[in-house]
Amino acid sequence: MDEETELFRDEIDEFDSEIFSVKSDAEVSISINASKSLEMYDQPIQYETKKRLHYIRFIEKRIDGGWTQKNIDPLLAQMTSYDNESKPKWRAVAAWYSKFRKSNFCITALIPSHGKKGNRTLKNRSGDYYFNKALEDKYLRKERPSVATTYCYYCDLIRVENRRLVSGAITPLSYTGFNARIKSLEPYDVDLARFGRSYVQKKYKLGNKFAEPTCVMERVEIDHTVLDFTVLMEDNQTVIGRPTITVLVDCYSSCVVGFYVSFNEPSHLSIRAALINTMLSKDDVIKSFSSINADWPCHGKIELLVVDNGVEFWGEALESACKELGINTSYNPVGKPWKKPKVERFFRTLNTEFLDSLPGKNFRSIDAKGDYQPDKEAAISFSLFNELLHKWVIEVYNQKADDRKTRVPIVKWYEGASVYPPIEYIGDDQELLRVKLGVLDTRSISKDGIQFLHLRYDSPELLEYRKYTPVASKRGLKADIKINPHDLSYIYVYLEQQECYLKVPAKDPDGYTIGLTLTQHKVNIKNRRKNVIESQDSVSLAQSRLEIEEMVNQALANKQKQKGMKKLAKYQGIDSNTDHATISMNTSQALPSAEEPENDSNKISTFDWDSDDIEAF
Repeated sequence: MDEETELFRDEIDEFDSEIFSVKSDAEVSISINASKSLEMYDQPIQYETKKRLHYIRFIEKRIDGGWTQKNIDPLLAQMTSYDNESKPKWRAVAAWYSKFRKSNFCITALIPSHGKKGNRTLKNRSGDYYFNKALEDKYLRKERPSVATTYCYYCDLIRVENRRLVSGAITPLSYTGFNARIKSLEPYDVDLARFGRSYVQKKYKLGNKFAEPTCVMERVEIDHTVLDFTVLMEDNQTVIGRPTITVLVDCYSSCVVGFYVSFNEPSHLSIRAALINTMLSKDDVIKSFSSINADWPCHGKIELLVVDNGVEFWGEALESACKELGINTSYNPVGKPWKKPKVERFFRTLNTEFLDSLPGKNFRSIDAKGDYQPDKEAAISFSLFNELLHKWVIEVYNQKADDRKTRVPIVKWYEGASVYPPIEYIGDDQELLRVKLGVLDTRSISKDGIQFLHLRYDSPELLEYRKYTPVASKRGLKADIKINPHDLSYIYVYLEQQECYLKVPAKDPDGYTIGLTLTQHKVNIKNRRKNVIESQDSVSLAQSRLEIEEMVNQALANKQKQKGMKKLAKYQGIDSNTDHATISMNTSQALPSAEEPENDSNKISTFDWDSDDIEAF
């Protein structure tokens, strides 16, 4: 990169670096200096050019001598007029031939130069300073003031300056001239200053965003969006809200190859469900909807998964699962949605064609919404919406030619799959796919099996594994497990010694876990805790805790930090066989006075300090 470009490196973002980066010869555009060809001009100009050539050809064949009035006028008198128009003067014909000959007889030299007529030089150069100042202070700002506002500011600057000048007042440009100079500015610089980097990236983006795939499932784009549509519960009365859809689109055929709709926020769970729907056969899906009358053959292993930069795509669980399945991942640059054009186009078509006429559609702006209230107008339950969405994707979107009429997605799929069919998941591979895309966790295997969120999983095979597997840690026997977040009736336990997964059912005599999702179970746990808390007598608990606190404080207040209390208790014979409960705090009854007693034969010393049985304290 040259020195001049380096000076403005801070003005060049990721988009610009793509333009200035060194590429191979096949990717670099070649600049060819050439004038416009005749067919690129308007019809009147083409007509005038051909007329001039007609006169030149006629005279050229018959002229004897130079192209002078004496030689040209007789020839012009002989020929018939071109298309019944008046004939040109000899001087015009001579000028045309001169240009024609100097251009090595190129027809473009005869094109009229109407665009070069008139005074094209900029006027009033004395006010350039104020024009540039108005440009910088007003027009080239993020607030995007209008040309009229900028022109008013420009005129005000000149008026103030003219009051200061004694002579040589500055004449401002007219509004037309001012606007013309604005329009002559380089559009990239203007857009960058007024709209910002993201806008110019989209407006001046490169056409070739990625290498075109050569087969189906070679490149698949995935993304989420909240649908502009409100759905109801099955009673057709209760409003649920707007669902979120996760979609995968094949870049080779433009077919929707899988999707998942729920009311959860975008997460690994929704991505997992969408991937399973994408890569496994859709036969069961088709059978579940009696109204669908077309096939959905799109399935198989994904070679490259193009993901967004959402936090749900950066989790270790998704990355490790894709690595195990041999799926490469590519992260789309931030703020460049055009690098995922297939899925972005699907979202636009979904909102403008499918959701546009359904009752309960949402509008993007308050002005467009008007008096329309989606919650009140909503009339479609989620189950019906799910069927309608499947029918539209399978029978309409995948079957309809694109806007440029270059392909029909489902036809393109069949063409690509017939040449390079994708790897299919059949038999045990389907179960293995679900395992690989499960939610990973590590649990202990105890005598009661495996505990997960208050659910217990156990089987005779798991018991045998525990009996004959050495424990390598004091923490007990550990195992990695995979959870199917859409069915907690079983888990997959990885047996390290056997290097395989074991499907372990839940110990569930009541059938609670059948079809139970991870989200449902977490909500149930939360509600159960809430019910337990509400059922307890909070006032009595608080009173009891305060009483306990008072008793502890009283004990601390009476505590004697005196050395030897344990030895005193030993002396007093306090044990479980006596009625003593506490050690008397009145030590004066046990300890002799610090003063030397008077000689009294009737007084007996309490302690024998020379006794071998009693230690000093």
